[in-house]
Amino acid sequence: MNNTRNSEILRNASALFSAHLVARFLSLILTVFILPQKPNIITETDIGCYFLAVFITSLVASVTELGMQAPLIREMTLHRHLARDYVGNAMVIRLLLSVIAFCLMVGVGIWLKYTKLTFQLIILLGVAELINGLAQLYRCLFRAFEKMKYESFTVIAERLTVVLVGGGLIWFEMADLIEFGIVVLIGSILNLILNLAIVRLRFVPFTFSFDLQVWRTLMSQALPFALGNIFNLIYFRLDMILLSKLIPDVSKALSTNAWYGLAFTIVNAFTILPGAYMGAVFPAMSRAFERKTVQFRYIYTDAVRWMAILGIPFAVGLGLISEPVARQFFPKLEWVQIAPALGLLSVAGGLTFLTTVMITVLRAADKRVVFSILMLITMATNLGLNLMLIPHYQHVGAAIAMIASEAFLLLLCLIYIRRSVSKLEYIGFIWKALIVATIMGAGLFFTPSIPIWIRVFVAAGFYFGLMWIWGELRPFKVTANDSALGASRSD
Repeated sequence: MNNTRNSEILRNASALFSAHLVARFLSLILTVFILPQKPNIITETDIGCYFLAVFITSLVASVTELGMQAPLIREMTLHRHLARDYVGNAMVIRLLLSVIAFCLMVGVGIWLKYTKLTFQLIILLGVAELINGLAQLYRCLFRAFEKMKYESFTVIAERLTVVLVGGGLIWFEMADLIEFGIVVLIGSILNLILNLAIVRLRFVPFTFSFDLQVWRTLMSQALPFALGNIFNLIYFRLDMILLSKLIPDVSKALSTNAWYGLAFTIVNAFTILPGAYMGAVFPAMSRAFERKTVQFRYIYTDAVRWMAILGIPFAVGLGLISEPVARQFFPKLEWVQIAPALGLLSVAGGLTFLTTVMITVLRAADKRVVFSILMLITMATNLGLNLMLIPHYQHVGAAIAMIASEAFLLLLCLIYIRRSVSKLEYIGFIWKALIVATIMGAGLFFTPSIPIWIRVFVAAGFYFGLMWIWGELRPFKVTANDSALGASRSD
């Protein structure tokens, strides 16, 4: 039974990971290999405007999510026969909130007196973000039914549309950022239509519903998570907005946004690993917690194990090669400014691998108030650090603030989860990963004359090879006694 469940989780995680990996890779091609390579039509300050618009729209659009995603998946996982009612009611809620969010986007653009290009991009990308948010509701249904292959298909289709059409037009210098924004908007509409068609054909008929009981069920669980989600997103988007306002010179502020945004994009491309894995694990983790079985502890431990094994070498490796990576990726920009932020954000990214597990555990265990409090504390910490560091160190200061905030969040979550939710089955994998990553890092540091990609492949092969020999890449084993204990607890 445990082997079957582990195989199912792995299969879903693989589907999600593969799709989101492709999507992130396509986005990386667009943001790193297309936009910065066409200075004739897109300048460094234009790139800063683009990143600023992306961060603002994603932040304001979080209002529409209202913390519904995790409770919606959780409820449909436990009560699949009510999936149609839950999705129909959630769609009505989301539509109403989307109108409010759009008004907020326009208000923020006017209030903060952004440039004309930034404001136009906020409108185009904002509407696209809201439409993609509607499509995300249907992906919740895919996850609840553990049919991640449908989400995988729609994710790749949307990204391919944007990158091939929008990126192609920019590459051949046939479109500027405004016209690219129109392509992103069209891509979001096609994404919504595709998700709706799959749901109608494979799952439940489409319907708008208004059921007060369903609204109460969703809102009672979602609102505490909504606050936490909003705090979480503000925390991840605050630095870009503060960079645009704490640096007096507008042109310099936009260039700084571009340097920080490009470094953030590279690191963010790799955080798909914890996001996809924990997205696949969440339904099984929710069921295990609901049934009070020992399986919850195993799923939790296995998630931490894999994210530590992946996150630690990522932080060490990218941190040490950030300068040659920035030089190779951004030869037409001030790559010397991008490299320090990239090196520091890689450390924050490594921590994000682990904090993603902790946040998923809190959601699966339905720890709504605790989640919101922890995210509020982290957001306040990040805000204070950014206000102190950005005026003196600009984008480097923002990256330092991100490292400190992620480390603080991880510490708080570990303490709470250990005391109130579950302990880890074992932690030996952490020390093994640290030891092997340190040796790997030494190899990267002392071989600067070797081409960067050869160093990367050799370092990755060394790290994962040694971890496999050490036994940490093998499936997590559950003893017969533990399985019997889990069965008895579920009776």
